[in-house]
Amino acid sequence: MKRLITCSDGTWNKPGNTDRGQRVVTNVEKMYQCICSYDNSTEQPIPQLKFYDKGVGTSYSWKSNLLGGITGAGIDKNIRDIYTFLITNYEPGDEIYLFGFSRGAYTARSIGGLIRNCGILKPEYLGLVDKAYELYRMRDEYTSPGSDMMVGFRKQYAWEDVTPIKFIGVWDTVGSLGIPLPWYRSWNMKKYQFHDVTLSSSVEYAFHALAIDERRKMFAPTLWQLSDTVKNNPNHPQQVEQRWFAGVHSNIGGGYADTGLSDLALDWLAEEAHRIGLCYDKEEYETIKGNPWGELRNSYSPPFWFWLPVWRPITLNDDTRQSIDASVLDRFREMYQYRPRNLRKYVSIENDKPVMV
Repeated sequence: MKRLITCSDGTWNKPGNTDRGQRVVTNVEKMYQCICSYDNSTEQPIPQLKFYDKGVGTSYSWKSNLLGGITGAGIDKNIRDIYTFLITNYEPGDEIYLFGFSRGAYTARSIGGLIRNCGILKPEYLGLVDKAYELYRMRDEYTSPGSDMMVGFRKQYAWEDVTPIKFIGVWDTVGSLGIPLPWYRSWNMKKYQFHDVTLSSSVEYAFHALAIDERRKMFAPTLWQLSDTVKNNPNHPQQVEQRWFAGVHSNIGGGYADTGLSDLALDWLAEEAHRIGLCYDKEEYETIKGNPWGELRNSYSPPFWFWLPVWRPITLNDDTRQSIDASVLDRFREMYQYRPRNLRKYVSIENDKPVMV
């Protein structure tokens, strides 16, 4: 058995990016750096093979970068690259971990859907990657995971009918791809929308860190919904949590010079993955130092001024398994100016202390 870990970065995110003249690292890149090559905690060391996929819009051409950033061009390649990595290395019994931020979160979740639809192909069928991806994108009754066509496809070309995914951990999935130009949006939404937002019951653990203070309308978050299989079975082993943190989009996924807030969201996902089995380099892991009072940046800047800001809705119910991180209450307590409107329903001040309602 081995672990296969993929790390998908957000738009324009790649090693070497800077903010305010300082070299910055996103949570995806930090996670990649933390993961060690072998888990030596067991009698038989477990290999951990990892793959880092830089964000859309990070080619050498500025034109390609701009096109990728505003249209989502390049996402197809990112998904196929990760799928190819899995096909090349996977064997039944291996554990799969998928991480992603922003459009990289979209990529990670799409990989989960692609695996559910087509399985993981045996290496001798690597030439069918484009065909498998085409089938995944078709979105009709004949190519749904349970259709006769796809059951037959998996039986003929894939290792298994249902390939379990051990863990999906994502930071602030943006379903619309964050595209601020309306004349691109309708084309992109049709081409790149998720099959649906329902989390497959074949995913064992799924965790989603979300930004309370992101107010750009085009950056509306896409939360998971539980499948009927999970909702109708209170004893189903799948574990899901979608947790809200203080900050805007990149305060959650990283990319700013001040990493106080983003390290909180990173530490949460890293701890959950470690609890399940993922092994880290101790020195790298100890560089993660969250701070509830870290700088909260303003992402509402041009060209997003053309749209009125909106508050993201927060709903704490069993269908989406949302929660609010304890660090948010710490920020409430110490910073009196921090009173986001979308938290008023759930947090009140009693005896000068914030409490969950």
